[in-house]
Amino acid sequence: MHEKNISQGKKIVKPANECRYPKTDLVGQRFGRLVVKEFAGRGRGSVLWLCSCDCGNNSIVSGSNLKKGQTRSCGCYHKEFRIIHGATKGNKPTRTYNIFHGMLERCYNTKRPSYKDYGGRGIYVCDEWHSFPVFRDWFESHVGEGEQIDRIDNNGPYAPWNCRGATRKEQARNTSRNINITWKGETLCLEDWAKRIGLSETTLWNRIRRFNWPIEKALTTPAFRGRNQYTK
Repeated sequence: MHEKNISQGKKIVKPANECRYPKTDLVGQRFGRLVVKEFAGRGRGSVLWLCSCDCGNNSIVSGSNLKKGQTRSCGCYHKEFRIIHGATKGNKPTRTYNIFHGMLERCYNTKRPSYKDYGGRGIYVCDEWHSFPVFRDWFESHVGEGEQIDRIDNNGPYAPWNCRGATRKEQARNTSRNINITWKGETLCLEDWAKRIGLSETTLWNRIRRFNWPIEKALTTPAFRGRNQYTK
């Protein structure tokens, strides 16, 4: 009777290994450097597996990450990659490596928010720059301290012939929103024309790109307020 009262109203929690075994058994299979040793339970909707890595470490990895190829080591591969390519400084990625990695992510990782503005519109990285040592040699000889890598043609690829070192201000001038405008024999970027005539960049950009005003009309019409400012 005493034992019965103790058990009433209490939820019995099974150990992880006693959870419902998955339909697909991955034990013994290899994924990169990882070999699955045993089922490790479930967590946050994922099937978990205990894996041994070729380096000797053990780690628990979700089955979906193993099958998709998203996890192929206990973390030792990335650490070795950075060390082998001279991409670490004080056990942290160098500035050059971060720029290299970010460049590839923007062009090829569809899950990155910035992908739509790069890979999503055809921007790619030239074949030779898929090698970090090659990119590092170019970057360290062409990009100064405080500068970032900048594409000369904003619609062109990341390649030696289309890239240079540029400050953040110079980069801002070279966006798809900024354009060069020639009027009366003088060529300035949209930002400079806007400052000269006393308009906001947004107003001038809308006049030219969105509402297709002739250049002369866009540059000579004074700023005014109201919904009809672009149809005057």
